[in-house]
Amino acid sequence: MKKQLLIIGGGFAGFWSALSAVRQSQELKKEDELEVTVVNINEYLTIRPRLYEVSLEGLRVGLNKYFKPLNIKLIIGKAEIINPEKNLVTVATENGSRMLTYDYLILSSGSVLKAINIPGIEKTFNVDTFNGAKKLEDHLKQLARKNFTGDGATTFVIAGSGLTGLEVATVIKEKANKILVDHAQKPIDFKVVLIEKAQKVGNYYSTEAQDYVIETLNAKDIMVITGVTLDGVSLKGAKLSDGQFIASQTVISTVGLVASSLSSFFKCEKDKQGRLHVNEYLQLKEHDNVLAAGDVANVPVDDKGNSSIMACQFSMFLGKWAGYNAVNGLFGQALKPYNYTDYVTCVDLGQQDGMVTTGWERTLLSSGIEGKTIKMEVTTKLIYPADDVQTALEDSFPEVPNVSQSAV
Repeated sequence: MKKQLLIIGGGFAGFWSALSAVRQSQELKKEDELEVTVVNINEYLTIRPRLYEVSLEGLRVGLNKYFKPLNIKLIIGKAEIINPEKNLVTVATENGSRMLTYDYLILSSGSVLKAINIPGIEKTFNVDTFNGAKKLEDHLKQLARKNFTGDGATTFVIAGSGLTGLEVATVIKEKANKILVDHAQKPIDFKVVLIEKAQKVGNYYSTEAQDYVIETLNAKDIMVITGVTLDGVSLKGAKLSDGQFIASQTVISTVGLVASSLSSFFKCEKDKQGRLHVNEYLQLKEHDNVLAAGDVANVPVDDKGNSSIMACQFSMFLGKWAGYNAVNGLFGQALKPYNYTDYVTCVDLGQQDGMVTTGWERTLLSSGIEGKTIKMEVTTKLIYPADDVQTALEDSFPEVPNVSQSAV
């Protein structure tokens, strides 16, 4: 019988795990002895870092374009239960539950938006998933049909000023006005309110980068309220923790991510985001036939206490290492220590504006139109798999490129 490699999740980490596994099985001349199966909720690799953008066109890549030629099985469903003691995974599909067995498992089930226990949180919008971004876009189209009339219709409230929050805040006016134009309506001077629980926006950046963010927000007439959190949301607007009420029909939450709940099936050390601590080969200490990759993995990247972050930059490389190591583990070959340590952030700050920072100090490298150009180069080209399947397969080898692929 063929050895079974099961990969849960078809995002960046899962996609590259699958291709890397096939490439390495071919390298070992073991492709006829291995079956690679990916479980994903749909048939797409979603380009998640772009879901804040003006248009959602082209933000999903068909998995089977790559999987079918490489004999990778794709099961559309949701993994619900993992039994690592018995090497079993229960998957819910439209045709009922399926029990899948594995010899090696790669958990690459990603992350979800952090849950906030406040009244009306279900009335917020998000750009965490394609469906979430589509729901926001459909909502804006509905408002556009009425020319954004009504109390709070022209005000957007964004909760959280992390990377996604900054991108949503600086692009949402452009998105709404494009929808208005599509509906033969004139542009509107929308109001954007960005709220942040810290005392300063962008306090995770270097001083120079922080100053640039604040300067850009001011130039784009975005109201910033710091030292507050969402306290409640209704169809009429957002209540803040300091008692303020902002009339708005569009409240968007970008308050951070936590690891997929599937990590809870493993009784091992986890960080505050629920990510699994793994060794240098991406293995779990308690289960050496289980690898974690992408947003569910906490991987040390240097001797200064830094670890991988929830960004597609790390997910892509973690996936490439995981697929390679899973196949080598299955066939008794040496595993390869993970050694991708670069860290670059690229932030879209709206028309003509972007920012690139480098290093764990997030030192400002580029800004303005130059920063925007780099950001677009990364997210529209570098993070997409090559169109040619064989080229994508070759790209799946786990090695550090001469020129870093930037984080987003």
